[in-house]
Amino acid sequence: MDPIPFIVAILWSVVGFAFYHFLSLNQSLAGKIWRSHPGLDPRIKTVVLQRVWGVLFLGIISWGLELLFMDGSAKAYGLSFSFTGTLPWWSYLVFPLILLLSYLSASTPSNLALYPQIRIENWSLRILLISAVSWMAFLVAYEFLFRGFLLFATLQVLDPWMAIALNCSLYAFAHFYKGPRETFGAIPAGILLCYLTIQTGNIWSAVIIHSVMALSNEWFSLRAHPQMKLFRK
Repeated sequence: MDPIPFIVAILWSVVGFAFYHFLSLNQSLAGKIWRSHPGLDPRIKTVVLQRVWGVLFLGIISWGLELLFMDGSAKAYGLSFSFTGTLPWWSYLVFPLILLLSYLSASTPSNLALYPQIRIENWSLRILLISAVSWMAFLVAYEFLFRGFLLFATLQVLDPWMAIALNCSLYAFAHFYKGPRETFGAIPAGILLCYLTIQTGNIWSAVIIHSVMALSNEWFSLRAHPQMKLFRK
């Protein structure tokens, strides 16, 4: 088995995520990029730009590396819309569980310290839509890196459970900067998303579940935050 896809995927998962993360923290660069777009609040633009960096480094460049070094087909790395297997019945119970957990954790101080990521007091419908669309675009790229690019390359050289273990280790490490709650929470979430990706042969179940997690947490957090109001101009 050719080890090149595995080596490229491991290296880029670390290097690409590092580029994304450190560019996301560069406030000076963000200010220069958005200087010609004065319409939006800088706090909105900062978060949107962070997600754009994610789309670029985790999604677009990962896809480019796949074309250069690997099979190059969408199906080989989970981007096709064909299913090699069906979702198990219990996977549908994940959605009400996510909503319940998001609702229960939304008002906790540790959650409100991080979410919603856009730290403005008054949210209009336009801002809500900007955040939701940028979240989903980012999560497609995010899931392609971890559950597509990395997982499918790893499955070429490791058995499924070893591939899942490696994937979840890197996935948990990617949450380290958000604190222990999200770092340890990423492990069971990563196992579930990897398993469903292997089961179906594509990343879309992982994208949908991750999107429901992110958006429900954002909306419940927005509702619970004492200093934020929804649908105000």
